[in-house]
Amino acid sequence: MRYASFAELIDRARRSGLVARCAVAGAADEHALEAVFEAAELGFVRPVLIGAAHEVEAMVSRMRLDRGCAVIVDCPPDESPAAIAVRLVRAGAVDFILKGGIDTRELLRPILDKETGLNDSGFVTHFGLMQIRGYHKLLAMSDSAVVPYPTLEDKAKIVRVCTEALAHLGIDRPVVAALASVEVVNPKMPECVEAAELAAMSERGELGDCVVVGPISYDLATSRESAAIKGYDNPYAGDVDMLLVPQMITGNVMSKIWNADPDNILAGCLVGTRVPVALTSRSAGRAEKLHSLLLCSLLGAPAPAPNPVPVGAADPSQTEEH
Repeated sequence: MRYASFAELIDRARRSGLVARCAVAGAADEHALEAVFEAAELGFVRPVLIGAAHEVEAMVSRMRLDRGCAVIVDCPPDESPAAIAVRLVRAGAVDFILKGGIDTRELLRPILDKETGLNDSGFVTHFGLMQIRGYHKLLAMSDSAVVPYPTLEDKAKIVRVCTEALAHLGIDRPVVAALASVEVVNPKMPECVEAAELAAMSERGELGDCVVVGPISYDLATSRESAAIKGYDNPYAGDVDMLLVPQMITGNVMSKIWNADPDNILAGCLVGTRVPVALTSRSAGRAEKLHSLLLCSLLGAPAPAPNPVPVGAADPSQTEEH
């Protein structure tokens, strides 16, 4: 199935009856608390707040949030809230992670740790999902935050990981547009050559249950009218499910341009890790943070499980709630 808007995804989350447990690493952060408590009010998230307990309690009280719907996990001064979040994931106690008021490096260090982290697949990328004004359905986009200059091998991995995420959302056999500036294979333009190779790999079934179209320009990928005007004959023109950008900077610039339009809604998270990780910019607005939580809650797909959530910085087997 396809979704016309995030409202339909919210409906899917509500109808599923599943409530994802969200570990907020560095929870003494107003923006993170606003987003996670709003998600809790909508019914698809249960907050697990990791930080200095007295600071988190004080902030929750000052913001007049519903303390009863959250678990607070105390983080001692010599501990990293991200490390505690990772231990809770490994213990099966939470379903995804949200970056709170900590540095991105501090968040990623325990997640990517080769011995005790969450990088089971050995490849982590960023997955975006967007509601763009004028486009008829939600549109995914490949890495705009993690892999700066993906090789052909990297792009193949990105396609596999991101289309698996789309399949988890119920989007079967997604169509991926391998973006370039032209539709011909120009040997002087590596992104065109690699797009054609990815399309060939897709035809051979090497990229999973998806269709890769490319090289193709953005206008032809997203507009049937543009394709008709230019005489571009492809059944998927104007109806793709995902954009595969040639480099990280392309996706980064595109997303920031889209963000300038308040009618657009962007969401994103890390995938390839054992659980999704909501990694939004501190400057991200309320809508982006809320819908990133929605995306993670659906991709985390928790099975119904009783609480309590294990608490304790050193021993995830403890089960006391503050």
